[in-house]
Order: sequence, then structure tokens, then C-alpha cells
Amino acid sequence: MLFKSATALLAFAGLVAAQGTPSADLKHGAAHVTNLNGDFIVDFTFDKVEGGINVTLTGLKGLSTAMAIDKAAGYQYHIHTDPVGPNYGCMATNGHLNPFNGTAPCNTANVTSCEIGDLSGKHGNIVPTADGTFSTIHYIDNQLSFTEPANGALVGRSVVIHNNGTRIACGNLVVDGYGNTTTTGGANPATTTAAGNSAAKLVGSAALTGVVALFMMAL
Repeated sequence: MLFKSATALLAFAGLVAAQGTPSADLKHGAAHVTNLNGDFIVDFTFDKVEGGINVTLTGLKGLSTAMAIDKAAGYQYHIHTDPVGPNYGCMATNGHLNPFNGTAPCNTANVTSCEIGDLSGKHGNIVPTADGTFSTIHYIDNQLSFTEPANGALVGRSVVIHNNGTRIACGNLVVDGYGNTTTTGGANPATTTAAGNSAAKLVGSAALTGVVALFMMAL
């Protein structure tokens, strides 16, 4: 009886893992956000720290005052649920990461009620500059996680920059090598990898454990 209980536990753990729960060891993520022509370039990094994820933005090109439709508001940016499409197709990223049905616009007096992916709503828009570059921005977001909840984890997501609502640049969020590292476009086209394939690399061994355990239960 004890053997069967332990085996059932292994099976359950394996099946949960097979559904895409990332490893707890993930510590670093990055997104190179641009467009097909390279008109806009912002590098994002995401580092696991005590209390959440440390987010860093470095503006390298394009987010200028002249380009901003709403010069006072600047540029909004969010984590979106899906990877970037071919040729930097930002529409393929779908909506904001929002597993808990948070509200928009974000109420900064109660950020726990905001969409998880609404980074600029929680921490402020990117302020345009004359030359389109900006100094590094840092903050810790305690809603973000590489692993929890599974439907809100950062693996396989993307970052999108908006100009008064229009998607002008995007990039895949790659976490410790897992995620969609390439998009089709430019001189060296490459095929975008499906988010599920990347997540599967993280959990393949655990899924196999579950299958083996289920087989043992059937004996």
C-alpha cells in the first residue's frame, strides 16, 4: 500500500510537471526589444532577487521625443502572453500577461490589483529623450516570477513597447536559455520556436518520471 501511495505521488508530480511548470532554479531573463528595421532598441534584463524580480531597462535607440505621439505620456511597455511572430510581428504576442484578471489602467496605490504584465502601469512609462536613448532604469517587481504561478511564469513570454497604444517594438523573453530566442527577419532569418517546445525542455525528465510511475501503478 505504501509503495502504491509513493508511486501515485510520483505520477502526480510528473504529470504536473508535464503541463509546463518551469524549474525553480531559473534566475535570469532577458529580452532584446526592437523592430524589423532596428528603429527602436531597448534591452531588458530580469534577475531573481529576494522579494521578486529586478527589472533593468537600457534604452539604446529610437524612443525619442520627436517619435512619441503623446510626448507627455511617453512610451508604455508590457509583458505579453505569447512569443513574437515572424518578422517581428508584435501582434502575435496577444494580450498582457494577466493570470489574475488584474485591472487596467493600473492603480499605483494598489499595484497588486494591476495586471502582472503591465510594467509601465506599475513603474512608470519610458520618458522620451531628444536622441532616443535613456539611462538605465531599475526596479523590483514583486508580482513577477520565473515559476509561479505556472500560467503567469515568465518563460515563453515577450516584451512589447507601445507608442500611444500602437505596438512599435517587441522581443522574446528568454529565461536562462529557455524561451523563443529568434524571430524571422533581417539578413539572417530563423524560425520562431513555439513556447511549448521551450517549456518542454524544462520538464521533460519530470514528465518521464510520471509516465514510468503510472506504468508501475498498473502492474
